Amino acid sequence: MKVLLITDGIYPFQLGGMQKHSLILTRLLADHHIKVHLVHCGGDLYDQQAFDDLFNAEQLRYIQETHIPFPKLDAFPGHYLRENKRYSNLIFKKIREEGENEYDLVYAQGFTGWEFIKQRKAGKWQAPVVVNFHGFEMFQKPPSIKVKAAYALLKSTVRTIIRQADFVYSFGGKIHPLLLQEGVKEEQLLLQSNGIDESWLNDQIEPVGEIRKFIFVGRYERRKGIEELNQALELLSSSEIPFSMTFIGPIPEDKRVKDDRIHYVGEVRDESLMRQYLRQADCLICPSHSEGMPTVILEAMASGLAIIATDVGAVSRQVTTNGVLLSDPDVLLIKKAIESMCVVPAAKIEKLKQISVEMIQDHFLWQRIAEQKIADFNLIIKKQELAQ
Repeated sequence: MKVLLITDGIYPFQLGGMQKHSLILTRLLADHHIKVHLVHCGGDLYDQQAFDDLFNAEQLRYIQETHIPFPKLDAFPGHYLRENKRYSNLIFKKIREEGENEYDLVYAQGFTGWEFIKQRKAGKWQAPVVVNFHGFEMFQKPPSIKVKAAYALLKSTVRTIIRQADFVYSFGGKIHPLLLQEGVKEEQLLLQSNGIDESWLNDQIEPVGEIRKFIFVGRYERRKGIEELNQALELLSSSEIPFSMTFIGPIPEDKRVKDDRIHYVGEVRDESLMRQYLRQADCLICPSHSEGMPTVILEAMASGLAIIATDVGAVSRQVTTNGVLLSDPDVLLIKKAIESMCVVPAAKIEKLKQISVEMIQDHFLWQRIAEQKIADFNLIIKKQELAQ
């Protein structure tokens, strides 16, 4: 089997859950001796040696790499779509030059499969195309009028792509019915889980102290709910409840709350350092307006944290009896959830933390997920052979 895996970035050259997913999936397919042609857009930290260092020698035997810089066009409205269309066109042109008959299927992250689907519909591309948009945030509730306008620009294109793709991956939860509503057929849908490497598992969970330690991890983006979290923290600042809050990510100075109990670390790309920060905390807060199945929640669960998160995307598959699932990113709901974590007995928090680790062990380790992906791929190839 040979898979063409195309993505708009791999971690750590580009940050994000999809970028981590692309890296780990490449590793796991190679571990199963599946040939992978990985096409990605690099980044500021990218060079050939840095890429090779992401994989061991055995994995590199099965990995072919093509680096195509992501095109930057103009700043006019709709530039994101135009850039993604151009990027997909560049990938298709490059792959077509090298010979399309090498591939059993295309695994396309986000918009990268756009041109491949167009050409397949026109009868000019043979290998089936599997699309993975992860969270389908553009079809979820927007956090503001500005974001609603941005989503409106994306919806039509995404709808066309997912309807015309051979298969579409869904994280389940609230995403599955959403896709059916948008015209994707049940037989096109493949259920997936996001996953995490076993090395993240924490077998020595720290005891919970009197001061409950909360953490937020992510870039500044309106849909992540940082504004609502900030407002909740400002309300808590006037209370006598002891707590500490750490933000990891590039949070602008004007979006930071001034309080001695709140700390801003900045961007962290080193996984070992990220593990340290997470393992020192008690509870992750993820108050997003829209999500898929956030990698950061899995990392926090594996690190032994309780979770406070909003019920969006497939988060309900991650947060069950290991924390608090909020109905929406409401300021008072966030404040109440933080307060509840601060006043319940330490033993209860420790139980939530242990449940998180057990859930990862039972459902979200990459090895288990990789085996399901490979089973999916074999099914797709078999269907393609029967259709020919």
